[in-house]
Amino acid sequence: MPDYPSLPVVSDALIGGLLSAAVAWLLLATLWRMIQWALTPSPLPIVLAPAPRTRAGVLGRLLLELFVFRSLARASMITWLASLAFHYGLLLVLVVHLRFLIVPLPLWLLLFVRVSTWAASFLVLGLAVLLIRRVLIDRLRYISTPSDYLHLLLLLGIALSGAGLKYLWPVDLFATSQFLRGALSFNWQPLPDNAGLWLHLALVILLLLIFPVSKLLHGFGILFSPTFNQRDPNR
Repeated sequence: MPDYPSLPVVSDALIGGLLSAAVAWLLLATLWRMIQWALTPSPLPIVLAPAPRTRAGVLGRLLLELFVFRSLARASMITWLASLAFHYGLLLVLVVHLRFLIVPLPLWLLLFVRVSTWAASFLVLGLAVLLIRRVLIDRLRYISTPSDYLHLLLLLGIALSGAGLKYLWPVDLFATSQFLRGALSFNWQPLPDNAGLWLHLALVILLLLIFPVSKLLHGFGILFSPTFNQRDPNR
């Protein structure tokens, strides 16, 4: 009788293939939406006053919105601080995850690995505050849609399950690195037998699939927003 692949091998290939497809979808769908935004005409000046009068001023305002969230700071200090904690905590966590993809591990990455606990804490704290304010503040609860809550809960699930892999369900880091590098190079490797890791990956794949078609893409959208990328027409 012929030898058939065992269930674990099939499962590893399936999960690796799903992760590869989700990453490809994320990159291509995000690029497509940005091309659509870039090709959308904006014939009327609809700048957010007061607006810069030079291209350098417009660039400066875009950078302030992207990296400092200046408009949000003017609207709500608590929301601004929570958003900073969430976004920069997430950025640091993503940088720490490069240790699974870069072999051998560079020295500069060790500095980020050492602050990974703080990064995860800021990430969870920021998400928790953003979720609580949507529940408790009437005006925010009124304009919130189910997707607003689901996005925050999904991100919280990813952050908490990732923290669980460090403190509750230790995972084989070397095997995980091989699996992730194999998924990105279409050379799928076995996935460590860890239920927490499976949960974490399932949530990450779900996030990758919905990211390009959700409000989570707003960071890229700011670059194409006429209210921010146009100069003051009354020079």
